[in-house]
Amino acid sequence: MPAHAPMPAVPKFGLRHSLEHPDRPADGQPLPQFEIQYHAALTERACPDDPTIRENLSVIVAANVATDLDQFDSVLHFDNCTFALGAQRIADLWQLIESGTVELNPYVLFGTMTHTVQDFYAHSNWVELHEAASPVPVWDLVVASLPAGIVSGTFFLDTPKLCGPNAPTHAELNKDSPTSSEGAKLVQSGPNQGQTLFDLAFAAALDATKAQFERLSQVVG
Repeated sequence: MPAHAPMPAVPKFGLRHSLEHPDRPADGQPLPQFEIQYHAALTERACPDDPTIRENLSVIVAANVATDLDQFDSVLHFDNCTFALGAQRIADLWQLIESGTVELNPYVLFGTMTHTVQDFYAHSNWVELHEAASPVPVWDLVVASLPAGIVSGTFFLDTPKLCGPNAPTHAELNKDSPTSSEGAKLVQSGPNQGQTLFDLAFAAALDATKAQFERLSQVVG
């Protein structure tokens, strides 16, 4: 695929929504999710004007989106309060990317890694804890810097499950979509007044993805 060719359309029906709402009638309305077309959009928008990276953007996006095929590993999606394990996954993938090992495709590794980076903002309450800040800051991926009260939604299929009692479910907390119950909430005051929590999650995930692309540019540049 040419470097600047439009990306193929991606499904608009979310895997998780189907699992969490199995009895929802087929009403023809799309159920957009961060995991699918928003992951692709985030990754495409964050991509720098670097010809080497752009030449491999289709691989990066495909690897990012394909990560959602695994709904059994909490760590891939920062589910079930797996903050330390998710941060370690990102660090381990960077170690492989920067190793220059010929047998490994760095763009595949980078794509799946950015999926995890993006899910942190949609699946945790980071945005809720920082909604008074503009812009919402990007987590530095240091576990010790996480604020008190940080939690991510519990999802029934994947493990490990590390949340304490009374943690919200993924369905209750996710900002995967502008129409999810949490994503649709409007900020009532402060510098982000009038924006939805989905808007804030998307913007923070975009900034976080840009930071990862900057690091990739140092590796392949």
